[in-house]
Amino acid sequence: MHSEGYVQNSEGSLGWFPIWAIFILGHYDTTYSTMSDLQKSICYLICVYNDQQGLESTLRSVFRDAPLADILIVDDGSTPPMVIPDAPKGYRILHLPLERNIGLIGALNAGIKYIIEKDYIYTARLDAGDTVNEGRLKAQFEYLEKHPSIGIVGTQVRAFDKKTGETLFHFNNPTHPKVVSRRLKVKNCLAHPSVMIRTQAFAISGPYDPSYKYAEDYEMWRRIEKFFGAANLKQTYVNKEISPHQMTALNRKGSTLSKLRAQIKYFKFFNLWCWIGVLRSLIALIIPRKLWKILRSNLSIAK
Repeated sequence: MHSEGYVQNSEGSLGWFPIWAIFILGHYDTTYSTMSDLQKSICYLICVYNDQQGLESTLRSVFRDAPLADILIVDDGSTPPMVIPDAPKGYRILHLPLERNIGLIGALNAGIKYIIEKDYIYTARLDAGDTVNEGRLKAQFEYLEKHPSIGIVGTQVRAFDKKTGETLFHFNNPTHPKVVSRRLKVKNCLAHPSVMIRTQAFAISGPYDPSYKYAEDYEMWRRIEKFFGAANLKQTYVNKEISPHQMTALNRKGSTLSKLRAQIKYFKFFNLWCWIGVLRSLIALIIPRKLWKILRSNLSIAK
């Protein structure tokens, strides 16, 4: 195993990160396979906290696909620390253990900083516990290579029960960039664990903003949208686990408030879809959750 030290500046900040992104880092561990150590152009970004089983499940699915990406695992201060398995031939695992738990947004930003510093061209997101279907990286890579104006490309997603593995529902997101742009003003239509992003988009737009907790991905997409387009592939390449303790489910109000703040931040007065998005979020804050679910199932504008 190879490890390299991580050096902060004298103020403890993370270089291009603003002051609110300061956090304590551990050191980088890099586990190499028997293949050449040549760096790939894609890097998976997987954050994990106290979920050894979920991490192993995710990695098994990644190892079933072609080894087109290096795999960065950010251990967000797990106790005990996550055990990183050996990588099969052709794969390389990069291990970034944080000295203490700083939360998902801080862990994501630590990973992004590493990926930018190592000059990866594309960043593929994936959450511990979620799995990927074969062909994901190849399909997204080819799409971004053919469409230089697109900065983010997601996929369709199957949601499954964490305990039983049964399919619960599918995230059926729009595919065409113009439709995605319109829909983003209303709701998040880019599933976070499914996206591949031009690392350049992170370098230009900056890190995830912790003031948008539970909607940090949505705010990021709206920010990146100022510089790049966004799209989704029509195929389902990611399977997302759903549990009763899902963070956004337990913090629906906080999630909606953060989303509303992002909608206001990027609001365009003469854009009808911006008005619809704000109205939708306000309604979601006011009415009971059960009634909101009924409205979403019957009103196409809310889907």
